Amino acid sequence: MPRMQIALRSMTAQDASFCALIACDSEIGSRYGFEPERMADSLRSAIASGGELFVAEAEGGIVGFAWGEPKGAFASAPYLRLIAVSESSRGSGVGSALLAEFESRTRWVSRDWCLLVSDFNKKAQAFYEQHGYRRVGALPDFARAGIAEILMVKPHGPLS
Repeated sequence: MPRMQIALRSMTAQDASFCALIACDSEIGSRYGFEPERMADSLRSAIASGGELFVAEAEGGIVGFAWGEPKGAFASAPYLRLIAVSESSRGSGVGSALLAEFESRTRWVSRDWCLLVSDFNKKAQAFYEQHGYRRVGALPDFARAGIAEILMVKPHGPLS
């Protein structure tokens, strides 16, 4: 799929319902039982509490979003909680743009970025590895019984 021309901006509370639908329409959304209303409420709550949430837009519509917590990993390192890209936009560079934006917005926090990715989500694991993240451990049954969460870290060196 060709690269998409996208614009990135901070998520607003009005964006939450549409973004929730994108998250629910994914393998992780299905496996974890995401529900649109609950996800939208979580996104609005995260916006209100100062989380780093932003959207990718193309041709006037939202095609993906990212949710990061600047000090969400061990109360000291940026934690990428979720990237979700609409099914029709996957493979077009939206996820890479969202990941780069997360890293840019949180570069000041610490020397490493952290995230968890489910053991069944091989495409996401490969995506993060292509972007410099490496596996450093696993948390069996962390979020759901029978699923391990893979802890991935990307160092970026001295604070900038």
